[in-house]
Amino acid sequence: MEVEVYRHSIFYRICHWSIVVTGFILAFTGMQMGGLYGIKFLEGQTLATHITVSLVFGCLWFLMLYYIIAREWKWFGLGRIPYSIRFLTAETKAWFGKGHVKDPRGYNPDRKEYVEKIIPTEVIVWWVYFVLALFMGVTGLAMYYRIQPLIDFAASIAPVFGAYDGYALLRAAHLFGMYLFAMVMFMHVYAVIIFDVLPSMITGRRRERVLRE
Repeated sequence: MEVEVYRHSIFYRICHWSIVVTGFILAFTGMQMGGLYGIKFLEGQTLATHITVSLVFGCLWFLMLYYIIAREWKWFGLGRIPYSIRFLTAETKAWFGKGHVKDPRGYNPDRKEYVEKIIPTEVIVWWVYFVLALFMGVTGLAMYYRIQPLIDFAASIAPVFGAYDGYALLRAAHLFGMYLFAMVMFMHVYAVIIFDVLPSMITGRRRERVLRE
């Protein structure tokens, strides 16, 4: 038995898709500045666009964090990470044909509330996204604004990573963060399709399994 539920607010959806759009702009402009893959995007305005959009991107992530804390902490709180890791472990075993993982999501229409709103591994994904966005912001701004304490710190550990100075290490770290962000994004897209949640991020509504636990 299923019931249609209003799952995502308009604020959450706009914030989510704004992060997606600005994230792609940052990816294209960043790859162009790095000379990767021959991408040509907003030539002549690449750096200015990258910096401006990065500030918007950062603000959007903090808006999302505010929303999570105010409205969704029950599902995304740090205390749920151990449960998320256990679920991920079970998912991984199931992927290799060892057991089956039951979808825990469900809605109690009597109480008009979710019994479980998300696939537990979303907790890990969200916090990895947030930490990576913060990391990218710090390394990027340190390079652009030449924040000397951060450059000096990077220089102090640069030999460990084979970099010749602090700026080079920050640039390499920023690039590495981009690849990690892309990897998590592809995993996120895969999970969204498998668990059928994309339409709800557009309409805000989804048919949920009825649970009365």
